[in-house]
Amino acid sequence: MKISTKNREEGSVLLIAFLTMTILTLICAVSLNVASQNANSTTQTTSWQQALAGAEAAADQAMNALNTTTWGPTPQWYTVTGTLPTTQPTGGTAANGPPGAGQYNYCIPTPMTLAGEASNTMSMWVTVDTAGLPVNSSGLQGYRIRAVGSVGAPGPARVSNQKLDNDLRKIALITDRMSGQSVGTQPMATRRIELIAVPVTRSIWARGISLKSYVNMSGGGSVDSFDSSNSFKSTNGLYDVTKRQNHGEIATVNSTGSDLRSTYVYGDVQYSGPAIKNTTNVQGKISTPFAATIPATVDPTTSTWWDNSHDGVQQQSYFNGGNYTSYSGGGSPPVSSITVNGSSSSPDLIKINGDFTVPGGQTFALTRPGGSSGTQKYVTIWVTGKFTTSGSGVINQDANVHVVWIVDGDITTSGGSYNNQSGLAGSVAFVGVGTSHKITVSGSANFIGTMNAPGFDATISGTGSYSGAIIANSLTISGGAGFHYDEALLLAYGGSSSSSNFAYASWFEDNSAPTRGQTY
Repeated sequence: MKISTKNREEGSVLLIAFLTMTILTLICAVSLNVASQNANSTTQTTSWQQALAGAEAAADQAMNALNTTTWGPTPQWYTVTGTLPTTQPTGGTAANGPPGAGQYNYCIPTPMTLAGEASNTMSMWVTVDTAGLPVNSSGLQGYRIRAVGSVGAPGPARVSNQKLDNDLRKIALITDRMSGQSVGTQPMATRRIELIAVPVTRSIWARGISLKSYVNMSGGGSVDSFDSSNSFKSTNGLYDVTKRQNHGEIATVNSTGSDLRSTYVYGDVQYSGPAIKNTTNVQGKISTPFAATIPATVDPTTSTWWDNSHDGVQQQSYFNGGNYTSYSGGGSPPVSSITVNGSSSSPDLIKINGDFTVPGGQTFALTRPGGSSGTQKYVTIWVTGKFTTSGSGVINQDANVHVVWIVDGDITTSGGSYNNQSGLAGSVAFVGVGTSHKITVSGSANFIGTMNAPGFDATISGTGSYSGAIIANSLTISGGAGFHYDEALLLAYGGSSSSSNFAYASWFEDNSAPTRGQTY
C-alpha cells in the first residue's frame, strides 16, 4: 500500500520560509543599526572638524585686528584687565588698541550658519594677550591668540561601542567645556587652538622684496642680502658674495601664480594665498599670512606727499605753485646736466613734462656745485611720462647727490646706464605712480637704488644685479640676475612708515579640560 507524504512536505516548506524571513529580518536590523551608528559617527566627526574650522576662523579675526589695528565695532572687541579666561569671557570695555601687560582683548564673532548633515550652527570666541612675550628690536610686541570653536554634534552622546566614538566622546562630546554653558543632552564638539603672532618691522624697506601679487624666479637668479654700512658684510660698501647675508626676505600679499622654481633665496618667504611653488632652496623660514598694507604712491602735489610716497630723506617737499623748475620731455634729456644745490629738508624740485629719455650715445649728469666736496645735495625730479635709459645712454650721479625720481609711466634701465657713483641704494629712489605700468632692469651691469612702485609689474633680467630694495605689484627675476637687499636701508629708514604685519610663529591645539577629573 502506497503512503502519501504530501502534508509533511508542505510543513517543511513553511518552516524553511519562516526561518529565511527571520534571518533576513535580523540581517536588516543589524544593517540598520550599523548604518545608524556609522551615520551618527560621521556627523559627530564632521562636527569635530567644523569646530576646528571655527577656531581657526576666530584666530583669523584676531590676526586681522593686529594687522589692520582695527578692534571694532564689527566685530566688537573688548579689553579686560586680569588673567586669561578658560571659559567664554564677558564684560570689559570697548577695545581701542591691542592689550597691554596684564590685559587681554576678546571677541565673540556672530555664530555661523552651516549647511550639511552635521550641526547647523557654529559658535566661536577668541582672546589676544601679550603672554609675557618679548618686544623685538624695533619695539614691536608679540601676542598670543587663543581661539575656540564649538559645534553641536547630532545624535546621542554615545553612538556605539566603536573606539572612534568613545575617543570623540572622551574629548568633548558631553558639554561645551570651554564656555561653561550646559548643552543638555546634546553632544558638543569644542576645540581650542593657541597661536603665537610675531611682528614684522615697521618700514617699507623692512625686507628686500615686498609685492602685492606674484613672484617668479628662474635660471640662476637668486636673492640674498648685504649691509653697505658694515665692512664685515660688504666690501667698500658694495655687495660681496663672500660676505653674503641671509636676510633677503620676500613677501607677497597675494601669492597666486608664484613659483620660485627651486632658485636660491637666502632669507625668509612670507605670503598670503596659495602655497608658493618650488621653494626647496629657500634658506630661511616660509610662513603665512603676509597681510601688511602696502601704501599706494601718489604724485607730489600735496604737503603730505612724503608720507604716502617715499620713506626717506625728502621730508615734506612737494610741487606747488611755481616753486620748481620745469622742462619739456622728449626723446633726449632736456639739458645735459643739472647742478644740485638742495638740502635734505628743502631739495631742488624739477618737473619733466612728458618722457625722460637718455638714448644711446648721450649722457645726463647730476652734479654738485664746485667746492662743495663732501656736502650732501638733494633733488626731487618728477617725470610725468616714462623714464628710459637704453643702450649706451648713461646717467652719471655724483657720489654726494641724493635723488628721488617720481615717474608716472614705465621705468626702463639697461646695461650700465645708471651710474650711482656713491654705491649706496639710499642715494637713488624711484617712486612709480599709477597702475598697469612696468619696471624693466636688464643687462650685465648693476642697478643700485630703491623702487617703490606698488602698481608696477617688475622684471629683472640678464646677468647683472639689483642692489637695494623693491616694492611692486609683481616681480619676475630671470637669467643669472641676482637681487641683493641692502640691510642699511632698514637702519636708515626703519620705523618711519607704517607697513606692519604679524605672522604665525607657532600653532598647536590645546586639548586640556578646565575641570580635571571630569567624567565622560
